[in-house]
Amino acid sequence: MAIDPLHGLHPSSAARCLFGYLHRRGGCVRLGPLLQGLGMDRRVLADAIIDLSERYWITVAWRKRAGSDETQEHALTDIRHLCTTRFGRRKYRSGWRVD
Repeated sequence: MAIDPLHGLHPSSAARCLFGYLHRRGGCVRLGPLLQGLGMDRRVLADAIIDLSERYWITVAWRKRAGSDETQEHALTDIRHLCTTRFGRRKYRSGWRVD
């Protein structure tokens, strides 16, 4: 099995922690309760979100900004909520657990 150099074989521990939290909370969490529940550094959380979204394990729902371009980069505060995907839930059950 070839290892993807961008992602590696497994997600980071912060990404596993984030996905486990989302999974335990029903699969969809707004950013405010997520930050309070995890108590993670914002930079580490942003890296975990990027890692999981690039693997298609979560989807990010962005807040709509008036008159904004889709080409602009979003800040962490522009996230409305995070949701797990069917693919992510299947990979979570089959590979590893964070309990």
